[in-house]
Amino acid sequence: MKSKRIFWVTLLAAFLACGMLASCGGDDHQTPPALSGDGGDDDGGDGGDDGQDEDGYPAGLTVETFTDELSGGAQCLGFYAVVDFKTNPKLLFRPKFSGAKTPTTYFADFAESGDGTPYVVVNGGYFGGSTSVSLLVEDGEMKSMAAQSDVCNGQTYYPVRAAFGQMADGSFETAWVYCLRAADNRFYPYAYPSPLDNDERTETFMPEPPTASTEGAHVWEVEYAIGAGPMLVYDGENVAEENYWKEVFEHGGVLGMSRHPRTSIGATADGKLIVLVCDGRGKRGSAGFTLPELADKMISLGCVRAINLDGGGSSTFVGKDGKVLNMPSDTDGTTLEGATIKERRIPTAVVIAEAK
Repeated sequence: MKSKRIFWVTLLAAFLACGMLASCGGDDHQTPPALSGDGGDDDGGDGGDDGQDEDGYPAGLTVETFTDELSGGAQCLGFYAVVDFKTNPKLLFRPKFSGAKTPTTYFADFAESGDGTPYVVVNGGYFGGSTSVSLLVEDGEMKSMAAQSDVCNGQTYYPVRAAFGQMADGSFETAWVYCLRAADNRFYPYAYPSPLDNDERTETFMPEPPTASTEGAHVWEVEYAIGAGPMLVYDGENVAEENYWKEVFEHGGVLGMSRHPRTSIGATADGKLIVLVCDGRGKRGSAGFTLPELADKMISLGCVRAINLDGGGSSTFVGKDGKVLNMPSDTDGTTLEGATIKERRIPTAVVIAEAK
C-alpha cells in the first residue's frame, strides 16, 4: 500500500418499494487534485503553534490517500480522514439533512452557517429521488427515519439496519436500528443487539416489525447519527458479509460482494473517527472494494466499529476548501485530466468541521 499525506422531515408514508432502494445502489448510485503541503514524515497531529497543520487541516484532523493492491491484480484508490477529538476537542462530527444537494454545497452551506469551519464532507445514507430512506439524527432530533418496510421477491420485510452515532458524552456507538412510534405519536430510533431474524439468503423474514419489547431493545439516545448499512465491523471483527444478507441489501442494488465505489464511517477503540471513500468502476484505475474488503480496510485503520454508507455514484470525498478529491463514478472518463467532476445530489451527508 502506498500512503501520502494528504424531525423531522416528512415521515416515510406507507411501505417503501424495492425499486426506491435500488435507485441508491449498484450502477445507479453506487491523479487527484494536489493536496496542499507535501507532508514529509510529519503525521500532522500536533498542528503547530497556530493550531493548523501545514497542509491546511486543523490539529487532530488528517487526510490521507491510499492505493491498495487487491486480489486478481486489481487496485483500489481512495481517501480517508482521521479525526482525533482528544487532540482537538473543537472538532465536530455533524451529519446533515437537506432536500438533496451536492456534497460541495453541503460544505459551502456549513461554512456560511456560522457553526464552524468545514474541512471534510462525505456522502451519507441511502435515498430514492430526493427522499432519504436512512436514519439521520441532528442535535438529538430525528430528521430522517430509516426504512420501515420494503418488499423482496414479493415478501414484505422489516429491515433492522446499521447506524453510527455520537452520544452526549462524545463517544461513538454503532447499533442496528428500527424506528418506533411512541406514546407522544412521534417516532424514535430504537437500538437492537443484532439485525434480528431476517436473512435474504434463505428469503426468511420477520413476520412482524420489531417492538420496544423485543429482547435487547432500547431507545437510542444519540446526539448525532447517520444510518445506512450494512454493519461492516463490530467489536473489531469483519461482519460485512453476514450483515449484508441479514440487513437485506442484495435486492436493493448495493452489490456488496462485487467491487464498486464505497463510503464508510467508523471509530477506533480510543475514540478516533474514520471516514473513507474509495473510487471504483475504473475511475483513476480503481476497481473499488467489496463490502468485506472495505471492512478489512477499516480494521486496518484501527476501527473496532464501522458501517457502510451509500456508494456508487454517490461516493464523494470533499476536502479542505470545498474541493472534491476523488473521482465520483458519474464523472465521464477514467482520468481526472480534463474531466468535469459530477457530484450527485444527496439528502444526507457527513460534515467534519472545527468549531469557531
